[in-house]
Amino acid sequence: MKYIGLVAALGLMSFNVAAAEQTSQPTCDAGFTSIVTGNYSKTPQHTCLPTDNKQAVKIKLNQTFQLSLPASPSTGFSWALRSMPNALMLLSIDYHNSEQCQKGMTGCSGLRTYTFKAVTKGVGELKLNYGRSWEKEDWETKTITIAVHQ
Repeated sequence: MKYIGLVAALGLMSFNVAAAEQTSQPTCDAGFTSIVTGNYSKTPQHTCLPTDNKQAVKIKLNQTFQLSLPASPSTGFSWALRSMPNALMLLSIDYHNSEQCQKGMTGCSGLRTYTFKAVTKGVGELKLNYGRSWEKEDWETKTITIAVHQ
């Protein structure tokens, strides 16, 4: 009887893992946006950033959203917000190491997250630089078009 209970418990655990894998978010090499709803019991839905700079990320007026970009600051690489449209208000900037990064490790990747609120309607560009502060000639520039609508 104990054996049947153990098999049933293990089967339930693998079902939960499979279900969690099906609901996981897609990997976005260029970064992603997510809407802040205030409902922290649910994992936020991620939308991959368009690879075409001409495609706009659409945000509703008064909506709070996060822009998350892959980063590796322990190697000297970091993001710098160069400019943003008047339609947005910057609320915070955070960094979180990836789950694989253990305490004391260097070279770990993670996510730099900018939190914005859409305060007026309009279209504009977020411009960010990525690189090492002492290698300015090698900085990568990222431009993201943001369209705030009703």
